[in-house]
Amino acid sequence: MEIKDLKKKLKEYMAIERVSGYEKKMAYALKEDFEKYTDDVKIDKFGNCIATFEGSEKDALVLMVFAHMDTIGFVIRRIDPDGFIYVDRVGGVPEKVMTGTPVRVGSEDGKYYNGIFGTRAYHIMSNEEKAKADTLNDLFIDIGAKSEKELHDLGIEVGCPVAYGQAYYDLLNDRISGSYIDAAAGMCNLLQIAEYLKKHQPKVGVRLVGTVMEEYSARGAMMANRSAKCDMAISILGPGAADTPDQRGKVSNVKMNNGVGVTMFNFHGKGTLNGNIVHKGMFELLKKAAEEKDIPIQRQAARGALSDTAYLALENDGVPCMDLGTPDRYSHSPLELIDVKDLKQTGELICHFIDLLDKDFNLNRY
Repeated sequence: MEIKDLKKKLKEYMAIERVSGYEKKMAYALKEDFEKYTDDVKIDKFGNCIATFEGSEKDALVLMVFAHMDTIGFVIRRIDPDGFIYVDRVGGVPEKVMTGTPVRVGSEDGKYYNGIFGTRAYHIMSNEEKAKADTLNDLFIDIGAKSEKELHDLGIEVGCPVAYGQAYYDLLNDRISGSYIDAAAGMCNLLQIAEYLKKHQPKVGVRLVGTVMEEYSARGAMMANRSAKCDMAISILGPGAADTPDQRGKVSNVKMNNGVGVTMFNFHGKGTLNGNIVHKGMFELLKKAAEEKDIPIQRQAARGALSDTAYLALENDGVPCMDLGTPDRYSHSPLELIDVKDLKQTGELICHFIDLLDKDFNLNRY
């Protein structure tokens, strides 16, 4: 896929509401796109979308390449008599950027309605209020309703999802900003790989998967494996770029427009006590692919985060895993940012990794 095609698909996927647990619309959109490249596409019982590409080798290994379909967001916990909505978080939502943020409020029949997080007018705030961020418990959403009954009549009830407002901006130098780029970028890579595999049969079997509920429980890929039955896996999930003034020289060396980001180590460490350490054999093969394609790779070691690989790695008798993807700025905020050239390179690198993979690959840790 060319950059213009990636931009078009990225914009389409970013606009689809898909808060964790409510990914149905995204799953069927991805299924329709996968079907342009293979006849073997299914949505499993858990909601994962799985596209199958058979390998040419007898007794071929099976590689799963996946990106999560879901996003962070909110769930309605209370509606007051005047029609104002109170929510709780789904996934890692940064509270301090919520005030005044546009949102899309879901109903039980799948429709979404525009709204905003209300904010007090600046000129009536005390100095103390101006200096602090409101907590989610204090924030409310206004969709213009006059009463609780009006919301009930629309099918907006406790338990319905709320997503960030739809946003997409073309910036300078093939950079894109908008809502929910991180997950959409990975799914664009899946299509990039699917297009390649249709023309170049791999030696190994490949399962391209859009997973559910990564932001909620990080268990979607684990469940997909029980259908896809993979031997090894790549999670397409880019590290945060640490090249802005507030991050530079403090968090990592990862930059935009400087190559594909590979997570060598991650560990949640907040009660979860789980993460993933990259499989050495997979990383060595990735380095070879990167050298042959002249695509730089960047390493990240991150504490305080994890992905689906944390649980997928414990499936079967062990599943070798590697996290890599497009570096992004402002992750989990309503306006994330990526460089589409990085996105294109991520897909190209994974395609060549697949080309180099065969049944003789050593799945053991050492």
